[in-house]
Amino acid sequence: MYIIYYLLPLCVSFILKPKIINTKIYSNNPTLWNILSNNFKDTARNWFIKRAENKGIDWNNIKFKYEKDNSTLIEIYNNINNNSILYPEYYTRPFHGYDEGNLNWMAAYEGEAATLSMAVNYWKNVDPITTEKWLRHNVSNNIQNYIKKNQIDYPKSILDVGCSIGISTEYLYYTFPECNNINGIDLSPYFISIATYRANKYSYPINYYHKKAEEPYLKNKFDLIVCNFLLHEVPKEDTENILKSLYKILNNNGIIAVVDLDPKNVKDNLIVNNFRKWAFEVTEPHIYDYYNSNMTLIMESSGLKNVNKISNDPINSIWIGYK
Repeated sequence: MYIIYYLLPLCVSFILKPKIINTKIYSNNPTLWNILSNNFKDTARNWFIKRAENKGIDWNNIKFKYEKDNSTLIEIYNNINNNSILYPEYYTRPFHGYDEGNLNWMAAYEGEAATLSMAVNYWKNVDPITTEKWLRHNVSNNIQNYIKKNQIDYPKSILDVGCSIGISTEYLYYTFPECNNINGIDLSPYFISIATYRANKYSYPINYYHKKAEEPYLKNKFDLIVCNFLLHEVPKEDTENILKSLYKILNNNGIIAVVDLDPKNVKDNLIVNNFRKWAFEVTEPHIYDYYNSNMTLIMESSGLKNVNKISNDPINSIWIGYK
């Protein structure tokens, strides 16, 4: 009866407005959210794929180039998979349109196409490859400007946290050419398998590890740690734990940069229309927690100094502080 009580308005709203429903009231209840996600994830997912294809992204062919080399990927997976990891509850809920979240091969196969589609509407009449370059280069430029402004040494070691299939890490490699120690960690062994596959294929000197951001357990400390589009997928308490853990593996005068959605921009920017916003929110169970968080205060509470919030592009901002 409890579930029926809460699902009845959802069903009515879907009948009256089949494209858009209010997802916020279901986000804090995992059982209800799973039911919501199961019912509407395909609508949202199909819309994202169609939008990407309309912008010139060959979604299926990009996915297929990984699928066809599955035997190599499975071999990599068997080598990198950390069986001792206990996945946090927030990570095992359905999100991004997948029942298993990021813990499946399909999410990994589609990672490159999904990444390429991120910024397709940020700038008008610009192709997806260019918009991706602008977004990623802005991240590095903002970090470099912060380094110069605060007279901090150029980073000799970099860690990309929540690196997904490695594209964000590759851009750090391109844009910090004097750094010879670049690493990425992610909680999905499927994503890390793709990232390692790409590093092997294109001879990138990048090390990838299947690690938990709350417990990275890496031997070395780092001069620059970047969280690329990770923390909007994490509850506030876990975000605080992650940043405190990363602070411990940051060298003195080292920098932590958080690149993510600016809640104000997502709510107010006309680039994000109502259906686009709904399609995003119905696949992100922790987004409302993120909307109500203050990243500057969270970073300061972890011990970081001189935390600056800088606009990165029409939707995202970057928060940067140093130890």
